[in-house]
Amino acid sequence: MPILDPETTRSLLDALAVVLLGITLGSVLAHRLDHAIFLLAAQGIILTGAATVAALAGGGSHGAAAVALTLAVKVLGIPGVLLFALREVHAPREMEVTLPYRLALPVAVGLVLVAYRVVGPLGPLDAFGTHNALPVSIAMLLVGLFTMLIRKKALSQVGGLVTMENGIYFAALTATHGLPLPVELGIALDLLVGVAVMALVSRQIHRAFATTDTDRLRSLRG
Repeated sequence: MPILDPETTRSLLDALAVVLLGITLGSVLAHRLDHAIFLLAAQGIILTGAATVAALAGGGSHGAAAVALTLAVKVLGIPGVLLFALREVHAPREMEVTLPYRLALPVAVGLVLVAYRVVGPLGPLDAFGTHNALPVSIAMLLVGLFTMLIRKKALSQVGGLVTMENGIYFAALTATHGLPLPVELGIALDLLVGVAVMALVSRQIHRAFATTDTDRLRSLRG
């Protein structure tokens, strides 16, 4: 039986969407790899809150398991794997980017405006009728891709990929009253394994070439 009424659910999800967007924009300004990883964990906390709201509004029996899974993978698992890889790499933690931060933030804000301009006129398309969920999800996809493009180190680019996946997850969560548990379990494990593989590859690349800068690695092509 649902615990939250539709109006309260809509308000909570809209508020969480705005906070999630703020964290995503803040990640564009992260100067250190460890700070960027902590911001990914913050995204996971907000997504866990959204999963909790969806579980309370949907009244499904798998809601608690979905919340626990989101917490374990997005707040603990992925940031933990990335922090472990960062410690193993023994590289400077300062972020190297191809675009100055004073230009990166306006571009990211522009991508957010594009997302709202394209999706906003369509109105609420999700199951809860929220106004911000879908535009914020699209904005996270765009900003995540943008951060992947402007960051040089392979490990820092993983953060952009995780942000993109978080945007997809948030869209699916709000559009379906909560994903079916088998689907959510498959997606979460797939993402966790993918991040672990990329982190291990980044560590091996650093051990072999003493760098994870993708610009330098590109010069190794024959």
